[in-house]
Amino acid sequence: MSRRFLLIGSFIGGLISVAIALLMDLLFSDALQGTWRDAITHDLNRYFSLHTTPDSFIVYVVFILILAVLFVIGAFFGSIFTMLIYRFMKFLGSSEE
Repeated sequence: MSRRFLLIGSFIGGLISVAIALLMDLLFSDALQGTWRDAITHDLNRYFSLHTTPDSFIVYVVFILILAVLFVIGAFFGSIFTMLIYRFMKFLGSSEE
């Protein structure tokens, strides 16, 4: 039973972290003078001398890798939070006789 809750909490934590990252990219793109794709393009040009555009395939691959790392981190924290809530509810439900 707790394994199912752990997987659900991990998945929800991962989705929330990716959603927050994408919404921050959307909301703050004007204030920060660009999006994540622009930053990835600049970094690929600076560190690897790859002259790419923000719409190139390699930029999308790096962007998906970054989102995957964020998903894993969010899933980790989601599983920790879910286990804390599960154990707390289990503690509340147990009765001493």
